[in-house]
Amino acid sequence: MPTVKVTSGVSVKIPVVIPRIDRIDENGEVTDIAAELVSRTALQWESEVVEEGDDNTEKIKRTGRVRIPSRCLREIIDEHQSFASRICKPPVSLQVSIGEEAKSEVSLKIGEPVQVKTHVSIQDWVPLDVVEKSKVTLEFCCAEKQPGNNSSTSGRMPYVWCGQLRRTVDLSNDDDDKSHCARIAFFQCG
Repeated sequence: MPTVKVTSGVSVKIPVVIPRIDRIDENGEVTDIAAELVSRTALQWESEVVEEGDDNTEKIKRTGRVRIPSRCLREIIDEHQSFASRICKPPVSLQVSIGEEAKSEVSLKIGEPVQVKTHVSIQDWVPLDVVEKSKVTLEFCCAEKQPGNNSSTSGRMPYVWCGQLRRTVDLSNDDDDKSHCARIAFFQCG
């Protein structure tokens, strides 16, 4: 567990990054979002206090726990309906891969095409009646990283897509592989 040292009398804001919360726990029960968030954001603290006695000085360790009060968090969730959707896993997940291998960065030669693939899936906890009414539209698009590099002034398109750019996926159709792919070639850097 990471440790942060704070001197006494100082007000501190500690950023906490938590993974999104599953709506259904490992036992198949509906997750108590407030209780799960309280447990994930609780902070352990420890302090050393020097007490001077008659003969010598002694260090006393004190420990404690700081947490968000569950009642306050439940009020926030009730008052702000979008709060829970922001901290929970979304009902639909989308995987995107560029190129043949799973890399965080792809280097290409100008004019060389690369394949872009997507796959959409829906979480198990989404009710069937909602899945049957749901469709997802996958659309490929591209934007220049540095739009001010004069690529548009040359009159040439900086990139071109090959294949179908937009596809609507019916989430209730089990025969559909729920994926989409196209190729893109870049003709300028950026």
